[in-house]
Amino acid sequence: MLNNFLNKNSKFTYSSFTKWLIILLMVVVVALIVYIFGGSRYSYTHLMYIPILIAGYALGFWQTIVIALISGLILGPFMPQDVQAEIMQPATTWVFRVVIFIAIGAINALLNKQIKAYQKLELERLYVSSITNYPNMNKLKYDLDEFIESKTPFSLLGFRIVNMNSIRQNMTYEIGTKVLIKISEMLSDNHKNMVYSISSNEITAIIPSSDYSYALGIGNDLINQTADSIQIDKYRIGILLNGSIVQYPVHIKDAHDALKKSAMILDQTTNDFGIHEFDDEMERRSKLHGELIPELLHAIKNDQFHLVYQPKICLKGEGHKSVEALLRWHHPFKGTISPLVFIPVAEEAGLMTEITRIVIRRVIEELKYLKSVGLEIKASINISPRDFNHDGFTSFIKHILTDCEIDPSLIELEVTERSVLDKSQRVIELFKEFRQMGIKISLDDFGTGYNSLIHLVNVPMDFVKLDRSFITNITKPNYQKMIEKLISLAHDLNIKVIAEGVETKEQLNILKSMNCDIVQGYYLSKPLEREDLEAFYKNMV
Repeated sequence: MLNNFLNKNSKFTYSSFTKWLIILLMVVVVALIVYIFGGSRYSYTHLMYIPILIAGYALGFWQTIVIALISGLILGPFMPQDVQAEIMQPATTWVFRVVIFIAIGAINALLNKQIKAYQKLELERLYVSSITNYPNMNKLKYDLDEFIESKTPFSLLGFRIVNMNSIRQNMTYEIGTKVLIKISEMLSDNHKNMVYSISSNEITAIIPSSDYSYALGIGNDLINQTADSIQIDKYRIGILLNGSIVQYPVHIKDAHDALKKSAMILDQTTNDFGIHEFDDEMERRSKLHGELIPELLHAIKNDQFHLVYQPKICLKGEGHKSVEALLRWHHPFKGTISPLVFIPVAEEAGLMTEITRIVIRRVIEELKYLKSVGLEIKASINISPRDFNHDGFTSFIKHILTDCEIDPSLIELEVTERSVLDKSQRVIELFKEFRQMGIKISLDDFGTGYNSLIHLVNVPMDFVKLDRSFITNITKPNYQKMIEKLISLAHDLNIKVIAEGVETKEQLNILKSMNCDIVQGYYLSKPLEREDLEAFYKNMV
């Protein structure tokens, strides 16, 4: 692959026969010059070094020796020392010259061989991933430019191993690398595919075909092959693979555009595994992300956020009334902007910690108000992984609780399972500190991580919230068995189970039969404003 690239990367490439022909022609021309200008006694013989040096670069070692020998012989017994006087060279003179030509040719050929070896090594470093030995991002950009410059149709497939951090942390870094190589090999099975390893968890392939459905089929085949698990050494490893596809010239105009749109698709479909096609709506959302950063700063400064609360119903008829606090942003010109849009932007811009503090303060203040009107309610608050990096985070919560005279046990902090994967030890220490304060801990989106069951044992928590996808599929027998086992195991560890996304009576009844502790969802109640929340609980009474 690399040798092909070296040849392609040269503007002028010739066959061996053509190289020989050109160099021999130069030898003949030099010999004619020497003869015309009087013979070998003059310095024109030194011109013969030119074809010898060129041979050392363009041809191999032995071929250069042959050229040097031919050059020496043409300027030797066949070349007069003085043409006009018709005096031939002494044998010692031309033999010595032949030896010198051969020595210079040999040294030159060896030096050029070393230079080419270093050049190849540098190109490998520049264009080949040192981790996987597959072509890297630099080579991908080069090849994309080549395809686009020649106006050759192609499709670009991109794949991201979403749970790579989990694999590397729960197993080893080397196992994660082997997973990356294994998936690259699976994608390379079709030899027409040009596969690239562009980051620690991303693989890309150029499919040189104008047949979009053919490229889409290759992508779906890889997704299907990794759907169950793959064998790495002695392990069976589950892979969460997200994919993208864009086509030239339909979707993209240049290499930068191709890479940007491929990354855009993967970023916007992180939790939706499969192959995703580009559409104009994605570009609109991406543009919106760029516009939102200064507007988020304005929203924080001008207090444009507000909270709604979705009730959580205890199925066992006991315990406190509880809700989940949900952040909303009503933009003065764009209208209501979904948290699914602005939360990722805030995370990327480093604004999430400030927003989290606004939410915590607002929730605690509103719990104080509700308590004053006779409603003591527990509230869960979603916490960003970025909050774990701030040493003053726990002291901030302590300060607000003290100021508002709120029992810490009324506060429940929700973190996603994936955020625990990324910072497991730091999170465990933080959770211990919160629980010592009396604050409850809930693990959100439970079941989406690579090894969820380990977290039940290792991570200190009070609740697990089953991922919405489990509840959506709860009527399927296999899902029912899995959910029932998860609930039973959590109860054995004194952890209560919350089911979110309950949309139907059938789902609710199944969860009751499984001994689930708490449920929430639109079947029970949509998110409510604080005033409506008061009416909701008064009606329940």
